[in-house]
Amino acid sequence: MADFPVAELDGRTPLEVANTPAMDEVAALGICALFNPIPEGLPPGSDIGNLSVFGYNPRATYTGRAPLEAARRGILLAENEVAFRCNLVTLADGLMQSFTAGHITTEEATQLIHALNEALAELPIRFSPGVSYRHLGIITAGQVSVDDLASVFCTPPHNITDQKYEPHLPEGPAGKLLCAVIERSADVFRGHPVNQAREASGKPPATHAWLWGQGRSPIMEPFHERFGIRGAVVSAVDLVNGIGVCAGLEVLEVPGATGYLDTNYAGKVAAALDALDRVDFAYVHVEAPDETAHEGRLDLKLQAIEDFDAKIVAPCLEYAKERGDVRILVAPDHVTALSTKTHAGGAVPFALCGPGIVPDAAVSYSERAAQDSGLLFPDGHEMLPCVIQSARIGAGAILT
Repeated sequence: MADFPVAELDGRTPLEVANTPAMDEVAALGICALFNPIPEGLPPGSDIGNLSVFGYNPRATYTGRAPLEAARRGILLAENEVAFRCNLVTLADGLMQSFTAGHITTEEATQLIHALNEALAELPIRFSPGVSYRHLGIITAGQVSVDDLASVFCTPPHNITDQKYEPHLPEGPAGKLLCAVIERSADVFRGHPVNQAREASGKPPATHAWLWGQGRSPIMEPFHERFGIRGAVVSAVDLVNGIGVCAGLEVLEVPGATGYLDTNYAGKVAAALDALDRVDFAYVHVEAPDETAHEGRLDLKLQAIEDFDAKIVAPCLEYAKERGDVRILVAPDHVTALSTKTHAGGAVPFALCGPGIVPDAAVSYSERAAQDSGLLFPDGHEMLPCVIQSARIGAGAILT
């Protein structure tokens, strides 16, 4: 949701321009300040960023994106296995034309993943279907060692939208194996009925499986042992839900949660508020602002921010006012810049209101308003522990 100033917006950010009365009210009722979710030297991404928002130090807990997603799916990695994120992508004319294969549906993608498993059975990789374009490949070490698999250099496909992809193919001792998988996937997908139907309807086909984000299983101290409270997670994204699993949190299933503009906002809110009858906090994650920024679509990013405000923050704020013992925290997990269509490091704004929070001078929620506060958590993972420690014992909190 966070971004840099956009020339088309007269030097303002999407957050400054979007109509966000609910988030502005959170800031006006409490504080608006900055925290840095991406430690210096680590790659900016949702894996590291969300670990920080959850209050875990990425330097101590981060082993890769894919093992977190594997945890969500109940996949226990053996010591000789490394998990890779597997995107279904559209490569054409030498370019990464779509890192989502045109936001392929889960039903379509599942058929393609099953086809991969059948066609590539002789390779030391098995694929696990996920949601939309997001899947996993689990590679067993053999001719390629675990260390080589874990250290292979892979490029996130969302970092090279509309760029030539060949310079960004996997590199290192395990690179040859990964490139073979990517090349073989093209043969499997070419002419597949799913792609034939997509092309006939004017949609981009899934031309390749792109491997990246690898790692081994992380070790994370359960949330209730670290902080003495219990919580729940609501997200369409396996990564965020996987962090929840590793942290010992309740993961809530919401039908129609897609990770895009068409997600089931009302269902997410209902699940979160219902959970607060039995747990101390609910972590509600919405992916649409990130996805639309990766597409470079200012209009859609503004829509995603305004939908988040109206359909998530507004009903949560109303609930908090009625209940009286709830804090609300609004926070992005990183910058996703429209100008580059990818993630960036740096501080991002958060807004916090509720019992015990003394309002500052902020009257709106944005990067500029947060900068004016003068308050910064340079180590972003320290922000949430501070919020928890300052809360009244037993009080609920919604993290949106």
